[in-house]
Amino acid sequence: MANGSFSWLTMTQAVQQLGQRLNVVPSATTLWTPAELEIYITTSLRQMNSLCWQWRQDFQYNDPVNLWNSLGSLAGSPRQRTLFDTDAYIEMQYLLLEPPSGSGTWTGTNQFNLSVMSQALQRRRDEMIQLGNLNQSLLTGIPLTPNTIRTELDDQIIDVERVRYIPVTGSPNTLYRDDTISQEFYEAPLYQLQPGTPQTFSLSSEPPLSWQVDIPPAQPGTYEAIVLQSGAPFNPPTPTLIGIPDDFVFVLEFGALADLLGQESESTDHERADYCMKRYQEGLELMLKTPWIGLGKVNGVAVSIDSIFALDQYDVNWDSNPSGFGPVLVAGGVDNIAAPLAQGIGVTVLGNAPILDSTNTWVQISRPMADTMFDLAQARCMFKCGGGEWKAALELEKRALQACEAERVRLMSQGAFSDFFDERGRQQERDRNRYNAAHKK
Repeated sequence: MANGSFSWLTMTQAVQQLGQRLNVVPSATTLWTPAELEIYITTSLRQMNSLCWQWRQDFQYNDPVNLWNSLGSLAGSPRQRTLFDTDAYIEMQYLLLEPPSGSGTWTGTNQFNLSVMSQALQRRRDEMIQLGNLNQSLLTGIPLTPNTIRTELDDQIIDVERVRYIPVTGSPNTLYRDDTISQEFYEAPLYQLQPGTPQTFSLSSEPPLSWQVDIPPAQPGTYEAIVLQSGAPFNPPTPTLIGIPDDFVFVLEFGALADLLGQESESTDHERADYCMKRYQEGLELMLKTPWIGLGKVNGVAVSIDSIFALDQYDVNWDSNPSGFGPVLVAGGVDNIAAPLAQGIGVTVLGNAPILDSTNTWVQISRPMADTMFDLAQARCMFKCGGGEWKAALELEKRALQACEAERVRLMSQGAFSDFFDERGRQQERDRNRYNAAHKK
């Protein structure tokens, strides 16, 4: 009976079949344990979804209080971020032929240690957050000093998307992004002298961790800002949410492995370090193209999806009357959306790759794509071997990547406007152009 899920291959069977490809019967005493092979199969499924954009899912939520929400943290979201740094440590330890202690006591060789591994993972994680705009959120109650134009920020703030001035009396005012040169040209000579209501803010000529307004606020109050924040610090042995979409944690691991294998002394392996860096950079480009959101509804009625930038251009102060704006959903950074304060907010998103079905029995892979999954997993298995055996297995990876691209094209060809659908999640990046065109393919 059809039930919307695949039910032909169990995880136990998948582990056995991967073991057959490796010519081993996986056990606690073999080079690859069953637990390790299961991790590689799981990672391959996530990698395939990041390449094929297959697992579209509908999600509805109700929030009569908050205008802004993150699909990465909402309960029940198909894009909820669930992986911890512990998960990454274990897989990386397997790949480096170290005992899989996770964030516990290091019992491996002197080539690596948990502190170095954690630092590498955190550095690359924060780099991915900045490049991909992956941790955007609403920050309220930012203190301001009347008659002062500059506001200083906490060092966890990576970027500032928009700013609103919230005076103690009167209406909030959304500030237009500007720079001090245009302020000099069009607001001089009194633009920074006479207190009043700020109209613009600038970042381009200010020191890091600050912004500057054109008019010193005359009234006390606060600022409200959409900001991009760094992730939570990793603190082994306490598990910490990684804080990026689950299907791209494999990219993060490649970045950290490039650092670990590129350091000097016993752990140096320039060939595999170069390979990992290439995969990391390819993963970053893939992340920037991924269509994380496609359709939106409010109370069952289809609505447009627009960027923060466009709404602020054409409907200034729209969030001062959220029940009256629209019909539109507002997409900012990845997973950050605003919707009218109402019930029944619905979105169609690219969800996390499901690993097993709802009964935790069947691996969620189609029959035609199973061989691709095993190719990716086998190539990952051979990473720890290094040398000629590993390089030979890269042909399997190449074949799998080509198959994933072909599957993505096949899925896109099923809709007349698939290209438009896939562009919706990137509107904020396209409108604001945070990076030059080389990063926006």
